[in-house]
Amino acid sequence: MQPSISFYNVREPSIYLPLETVLKINSAEGGNYIPRQIPILPDSLIYKNPPPSFRDVAFEVFRAFFRDVIPESDLYTLIARAFPFRVPVFPIDPRTYIIELTHGDGGSYTDFGARFTAQLVDYFYQCSGQPVHILFAGTELETLSLAKAFSEFEDIHATFLYPQDSKDTFQTMTKQQILLLPKNIHTFCVNGSLADCKTMVQETAVDADIIGSMELFIPHAAHIGYLLSQVCCCMYAALAVLSRTGYDNSIEQPQLIIGTSLNQPNTLNAAVLAKKMGAPINGFITTVNASCRIPERDYEGECRRFRMLYTQSSPERRTPEVALFRFDQDSVLEAMRDCKDRTGYIISSDVAEVWQAWGSIKNGQAIADGHNPVENFCMNTGSLPRWVSDEHTAHSCITIIPEITHPAFHSEAVRTATGIYPSVPTRLEYNPQITDVPVLECSSAKDLKDWLLSLV
Repeated sequence: MQPSISFYNVREPSIYLPLETVLKINSAEGGNYIPRQIPILPDSLIYKNPPPSFRDVAFEVFRAFFRDVIPESDLYTLIARAFPFRVPVFPIDPRTYIIELTHGDGGSYTDFGARFTAQLVDYFYQCSGQPVHILFAGTELETLSLAKAFSEFEDIHATFLYPQDSKDTFQTMTKQQILLLPKNIHTFCVNGSLADCKTMVQETAVDADIIGSMELFIPHAAHIGYLLSQVCCCMYAALAVLSRTGYDNSIEQPQLIIGTSLNQPNTLNAAVLAKKMGAPINGFITTVNASCRIPERDYEGECRRFRMLYTQSSPERRTPEVALFRFDQDSVLEAMRDCKDRTGYIISSDVAEVWQAWGSIKNGQAIADGHNPVENFCMNTGSLPRWVSDEHTAHSCITIIPEITHPAFHSEAVRTATGIYPSVPTRLEYNPQITDVPVLECSSAKDLKDWLLSLV
């Protein structure tokens, strides 16, 4: 029996654990691990014609990491249950493709990581002998994805905290979606900020009574289950685009670029890992707000994992492949309007950042005298990626942009930019006749602890 690939802690490289153990690490700490060895997927998958389905790609990616720890029949069942929705990939212009990650229950890319994490929790914890409980405080999209994912497991209780503070509060559409879920999903409103919610979760997680009474799992968007799910998305998008560039445009040897926002946990690192596994990806675009002067400080965890992944197995490679674009928040609406006018496709504000960056590269602004909105990322070489600086190479680039949230979550921004409201999927529609007021309130970690113990 071949053991799973082990992962090491980027903060303490001497600490390494098998994948199934890393999956059980609570909260953000579980996101500090990257694989000691990166498996390479076979050419028979990479250049398959017609290209493999998303589930087939996911099976090969997860099997490469889990090896014999999860039997193949069980693994395919987990994948089929985790990803029952479609994952469309299509062009919006001859050199720009979208992969829509918005067709899950929660309408965002976090559905992929949340649903596969839920399947793995059920698979690995079902023989523990103790009740399993999920505890989480996070953004509204992360919360919605996890709540819907765990609602399918009636024997697993899941408790979610969300803030009453107006700065962090959830949209009424999101709150109602969570409150309509089955009885194993419990939602508390906390009179405070999101930071207050997370503090309560952290204090409860280390309580001795809680530890001795249940298997408590605290998911995180940077967790390994999320990272590997996003690797599947990047790998699938690259293979799907590679298979159709011959008839979508006249570029004989396309250079595939993945564009993501650095603000979204793991998205850039997932694309880098997919490339390391054999995906035909040649470069990356990532974006930060113009107010972010030092990304390596503001996104310390993401940058540390990036450096470790980037240099792994190829330390001699020094030429940066990642173009960092600083966007002005005021120009996001303009980018949304520009995309709608040029392509007819309505994008969210998340995609608008990358669309704006890609546009400046396509138009030559990235290397124009006196105008340089693009720089290298994390490597401090003082030079741009070759696919940006070399005009011939830049003209052969094709960029893939993941649509990570449904435009319905950005309805006012879409209306302001385009003059129309985005369509809302039936599963996300708001019903004013149904309450969106939570029946539970929580004011302290002690209240939360008492609640959790009452479920045992």
